[in-house]
Amino acid sequence: METLTTPPSPELESILRRELMTGERLLWSGRPDPSRLRAVFAIWFFAVPWTAFALFWEAMALLPWMASSHTPLGIQWSFGIIFPLFGLPFIGIGLGMLWMPFKARRKAAQTIYGLTDRRMLRVTAGTKRESASVLISQMGPIDVTADADGYGNLRIQTGTRIDSDGDKITERFEVFGVPGVNQLESLLLEQKTPA
Repeated sequence: METLTTPPSPELESILRRELMTGERLLWSGRPDPSRLRAVFAIWFFAVPWTAFALFWEAMALLPWMASSHTPLGIQWSFGIIFPLFGLPFIGIGLGMLWMPFKARRKAAQTIYGLTDRRMLRVTAGTKRESASVLISQMGPIDVTADADGYGNLRIQTGTRIDSDGDKITERFEVFGVPGVNQLESLLLEQKTPA
């Protein structure tokens, strides 16, 4: 096996090896660097104003209760209950969006990729194990983006389909944030090319 990076944790390596079929050879393994997932924080450009407005809404909706001596009882019990309840899901959505980048980084730390002589695998070993793979024979065009230090993303087109609106959807298997992505591409192309 050729390892292009510092070896993954023994636990992740063991989980990846359990995914191999009988006679399948592991040619490469690597894991994403969670600290390179800075782009996932772009959602905060939307999440921060959303959450701030939702909190402002909730504060204004609770105002009839805080100014109870000046608010008529009917308004206090109708709008004072309905509006605060209406704002709670929006606060929840905002907090969820703020949490998403941390969740993505945690998932990346628990993910390992592997290239075998038959397929490309992705295994995530969080609270539940998730596994996905694509056979080399099913792979279409490959797109690679790499930084100057060799870290990058690899996207493998696996097919197309038409959605319910009639739009063409390209399906891809994606490998994110791995070191030596150009070397991984070379190994993958060697496997795709018939001998």
